[in-house]
This record gives sequence, C-alpha cells and structure tokens, in this order.
Amino acid sequence: MMTKFIALLVFGVLLVGCATEETPHSPAMHAANGMVLNSDTPALGDYSLYQVESQWTNQMGDQLTLDSLSGAIQVVALTYTSCEVSCPRIVADMKRIRSKTSSDNHFLLISLDPERDTVQKMADYAATQDLDANRWNLVRGDPDDVLEMAALLGVRFRKMADGEYAHSNIITILGAQGTILYQQQGLGSDLTDKTISFLNGI
Repeated sequence: MMTKFIALLVFGVLLVGCATEETPHSPAMHAANGMVLNSDTPALGDYSLYQVESQWTNQMGDQLTLDSLSGAIQVVALTYTSCEVSCPRIVADMKRIRSKTSSDNHFLLISLDPERDTVQKMADYAATQDLDANRWNLVRGDPDDVLEMAALLGVRFRKMADGEYAHSNIITILGAQGTILYQQQGLGSDLTDKTISFLNGI
C-alpha cells in the first residue's frame, strides 16, 4: 500500500509534465535529450523496486514478480510492441548494450500498452527482434501496476487520441537488489556508449 502511495505521489508530478508533452510522432518528443546518472532518485532514495508487490506475465506466459529478478543487473525500459517511432530505437540501444557488456546482465521491457500487448504479441515481437528469453523478459501487467512502475522509474507517458503513446525515452540500470544505479535519458550511440561504459565499470 505504501508503495502505491509513493508511486501515485510521484506520478502526479509526472502527469503535470505530460500536460505539455509532444505527440508520439514529434521529433521533439523522441530526440536524444541527455543523460541522467543517479545512485538514487529524488523521491525514492535507496528504495528497491523489488519491494513493489505486483504480478507480471512475460512473453512465455510465465507469471513473475519483480523480486524474482533479483541477483542480476537489469537493464529496463518501458515500451510497447506496436510503437513505430522511438521504441524500436530503445530496443536497438538495449541490444547494443547487450552485445558490449557482461553476459550476466539481463533485460526487461515493460509494456506501456498491456491492452494490446498480449502474451502472443510479446512472443512474436521477441522472436522478430531476436530477443533471447534467457536474457530478456517482456512483461505485461495491470494498468495500475504499469502506472506505478512508470512513476518509480521517472517515465512520463500518456495515451493519445490515435491510441498510440507519448512517452519518455529512458533506459534504467537496476542493481542486483533493485535499486536504480543509472539512467540513460534519450537515445543514440553517444548516450548508449556512456551506459555501456558505466556497466562495464561496475
């Protein structure tokens, strides 16, 4: 309950930012806009995201909780499979991170669109993108749980009139115990190189 309360407080701030967000197809929305390097977040401090008590379903149809991901570095982003603008670039950056960092690192894609991102659709997307199920989890959850995770990770998003989503482009590095170690805010090789350097230095 406390987790939900904290997340809703944070999300209230995020919604204010979303009021002036660009549309999903706007270059301003999807431009690489810098990098955030944090050992914590202003609202959460050393809070572990693995304390969040939510249930998720991955592309294999398996049920999981976030704390089941503990013990390994997780590279995390909020995306959705039908996104044609920035999400493919987020995934491309994450695949590049995968290819240039430790094979012990794991990757988590949380769907912003659980209504359309069924298990089958996530499985098809994983196959198309060649995302190894041993290293990648694509998950869907209840809309409220998606809102909570977006708030905790500092991701702003809103559904547009055409059914697509305007959203922040943030890749988050979680430590083995679920604390936020680092965030890449924006897309592109320069930013991703810094993320790779960070991961290879820990």
